Amino acid sequence: MPISLNSCTVMVLSLILCSCGSMSKWQRLNSQGDLSIRFAPDAISSAVSSRTQADFEFLKGDIYSREGESAQAIKHFEKVVELDPESLFVYFRLSTEYLKTNQIGAAIANALLATKKDPQNIEVYFLLADLYTLEGNYDKADSYYQIIQGLQPNNIEAPFLMGSLYLKKKEYQKAEQAFNALLKASNYKKPQVVHYYLGLVHMDQKGIQHQKLAEKAFLKSLRLAPEYEEAAVSLAKLYLRQRDETKALTVTLGFQKRKDFSIKIADLVADIYLQKQEPDKAIKQLELIAINAQSSIESELKIAIILIEQKRYVEAAVKLNDIVSKFPESDSARYYLAAVNQEKGDIERAIRDYTLVPVDSGHYSEAIIHAAHLLRRQGSIDKALALTAKGLKEKADRPEIYIMHASLLEAKADYMGSAKVLEKGLVKFAEDSSLLFQHALTLDRLGQRNSMISQMRKVLDVDPVHVASMSYLAYTLAERGQNLSEAERLAKRAVELKPRDGYVLDTVGWVLFKQKKYPESIKYLEQALAIQPSAGIIAEHLADAYSAQFFTEKAKLMYGKAVSLTTDETRARLIRIKIQDLTF
Repeated sequence: MPISLNSCTVMVLSLILCSCGSMSKWQRLNSQGDLSIRFAPDAISSAVSSRTQADFEFLKGDIYSREGESAQAIKHFEKVVELDPESLFVYFRLSTEYLKTNQIGAAIANALLATKKDPQNIEVYFLLADLYTLEGNYDKADSYYQIIQGLQPNNIEAPFLMGSLYLKKKEYQKAEQAFNALLKASNYKKPQVVHYYLGLVHMDQKGIQHQKLAEKAFLKSLRLAPEYEEAAVSLAKLYLRQRDETKALTVTLGFQKRKDFSIKIADLVADIYLQKQEPDKAIKQLELIAINAQSSIESELKIAIILIEQKRYVEAAVKLNDIVSKFPESDSARYYLAAVNQEKGDIERAIRDYTLVPVDSGHYSEAIIHAAHLLRRQGSIDKALALTAKGLKEKADRPEIYIMHASLLEAKADYMGSAKVLEKGLVKFAEDSSLLFQHALTLDRLGQRNSMISQMRKVLDVDPVHVASMSYLAYTLAERGQNLSEAERLAKRAVELKPRDGYVLDTVGWVLFKQKKYPESIKYLEQALAIQPSAGIIAEHLADAYSAQFFTEKAKLMYGKAVSLTTDETRARLIRIKIQDLTF
């Protein structure tokens, strides 16, 4: 926002500018309070006027900078450069303001200009090292730390930062050398920090020896500074990596006794208790965080999620209702509350809470899908369609919304409308295997069998292990009596990926049946029926295979089972005809 300068500020500025030379008077340029100075050419020299204006622009830039208005600060500092291009400090300030606005390239360019104005300025070299580190150019950052060490051999900040840089680059030997050199420096007063970083250097490397050295370094750091939080956290994580939860708890709980409270430690203790399958102890730690943290929502949500994972839905609902009342803007709490109500069987409340998740939430699309699914279960297809149509209009950031909307249209036998929705989705998510598969199924329902086969092949191009597509395509080819060797290959690959899926086993059996490989077909179909004993179509296929092998009595019994499992009367009548054919 523009800066309004009050009368006191104007007086101070006037005194500063008057000390630089004569001037005419202040004038306001606009109603927002932005100030400028008009100089009387006949009153002061051009050089003094330029210098005075530069001082004033710099002061305005500094004020904007302090107010957090970096874009405005940059504008005024750039004016200073135009008026006084020899100023080292203005390039330095420009660099820092560009850094604040994440314009790393411009920040580097101005810092480099500052080094040209004063090649001995240490602070500029530190800034350049930081900038190149942010850019990920670690070698360049390292070169500037080397310059600093050359200019100031006793500087202790540069070797520490160099060690940290080497750690990022995974140049562990160099990092260790840099940190060990600091331990020998007489003017370095924080050895606990160096030991902590040495611990990180070893912890980042593989091997038992490095892990032992990491433990030794962290313990040394904590002996020197028992309340050093980062060292305690890293040591505990080291023990957790070694699956020694007891030691990790000893470190963290011991730290809690030495220090009043640490959110980071309490959060870690909660995680350890969760790993130890002690959720109630984890919840106690999270409750402590909720009491001590500036905002309790994160820890309270964690408690609710623990309760959900423990299937303690009543307690979870109480906790989530409390969170929603305290933090009504929490979309996550609202979404989890809906999910809990769904698990509790309170469908009406679940639908209500899902629909209250705001459109700008990361949970919005999933909430719409869940609510539509529940409405469909209730038989409210039109309400579900209205909800998914709203979701498609407002966000449409998930292919599942298109799939849900299309499936609802199919429930109303609107297959053409379903296909159009899926095609729109494929414009946005061209390689989503679920969307492609659903579109292929819809094409099949529309009788476009060749297009369906092409689309199924595309699913497998995108996702070579899409089992449902393999099985469907294999079954289709078998039914058409085409490419039976390909059908067998696809079906058997699907079984390799899902050996306990009854319908996949049925597909293999049916493909083999179509190739007259009856004994092998029977083997797969019997396995399929054992897994899916209530599937009428599998029972019918097995009966067909028995019949082909002249296992007449077995075929009759299995056809009878198929009839009993079939709800489609037309299908049942056809099976009875097969029984009659066996009898006569």
